Amino acid sequence: MLPQWLIFLASASAVVLAGIRLSRDGDTIADRAGLGRGWIGAVLVAGATSLPELTTNVFAVRQGNASLSAGDLFGSNMINMLILAVADLSVRRVRVLTRVAINQALVGALGICLTALGALGIILRDSAVGLNLGWTTLAIGVGYLGGMWLLHQNRSAPPFVPLVEAIEAEKQAPSLPRAALGFTLGTLLLVLSAPFLASSAAALAGQARVSIAFVGVALLAVVTSLPEIVVSFSSIRAGSYDLAVGTLLGSNCFNMAILPVLDIVDGPGALLATFETSIVVSALFAILLMGQVIIEVLNRVERRVWHVEPGPTLLVLTYALGLYLTYRTGH
Repeated sequence: MLPQWLIFLASASAVVLAGIRLSRDGDTIADRAGLGRGWIGAVLVAGATSLPELTTNVFAVRQGNASLSAGDLFGSNMINMLILAVADLSVRRVRVLTRVAINQALVGALGICLTALGALGIILRDSAVGLNLGWTTLAIGVGYLGGMWLLHQNRSAPPFVPLVEAIEAEKQAPSLPRAALGFTLGTLLLVLSAPFLASSAAALAGQARVSIAFVGVALLAVVTSLPEIVVSFSSIRAGSYDLAVGTLLGSNCFNMAILPVLDIVDGPGALLATFETSIVVSALFAILLMGQVIIEVLNRVERRVWHVEPGPTLLVLTYALGLYLTYRTGH
């Protein structure tokens, strides 16, 4: 029998490769189908990028590891903000967070509201309302749909791309059938590897004698967020700062929209009532990190202290503190 750490590494590698493939082919499908510049296309691409979280956590819930799925989702929200901080610190010429559209703050505010609802459901021990949903997860689902409509009303015009560049990019992109085949194969790889990733992560938590929620926050969240890391840094290298920030903030909203799906998969009762209370710490720190990002987006003053950006540096320190306190409260 293979050791659990080897199963985890193999399945994690498969999930990462599948996630990167899904995000790239999903983007191509949206563009080839004429949806890439529209609101529907943005939602589809965001969904493709978040498929690793969705698939892995569905299997985690079905295996009875609900707290692992919660740790992954709230931990992913924390890591996404850490990615923004590292990206901002790595680009020395400009401040990434001060160069994006103001309406990105609206996406961050929606993420805060949805994450706060999730934390509230855990604290109050959410009760079932019917349709295998709790009151809180139902509110999250409705809030997500309402937030998407609000974002659609406040959408910005897509950036202008010169005709020559647009034609060249279209030539280099895969054809629609090829992208659809790649997307299908990526989905199949994800479905096959996600159960092993969830079960091995839970087994590693038992072997290391740490909270299963902490493994979700510190380990599983990193794995399922790697596709977002690849897409975001590629966008930043291309100078598409809005796309990078929007992808990560939008992913936080989508992560919370996964909670109603998990509640339905879990069956009768309220899923949030079964989560470990230590998960609230990661949820609150995710809210704190998103609040700091919103402040950075709205703050147009570019200032360095001893050649260091204070805002992104504070984000990194806040993430480290949140990870430490999540570990402590899980014991």
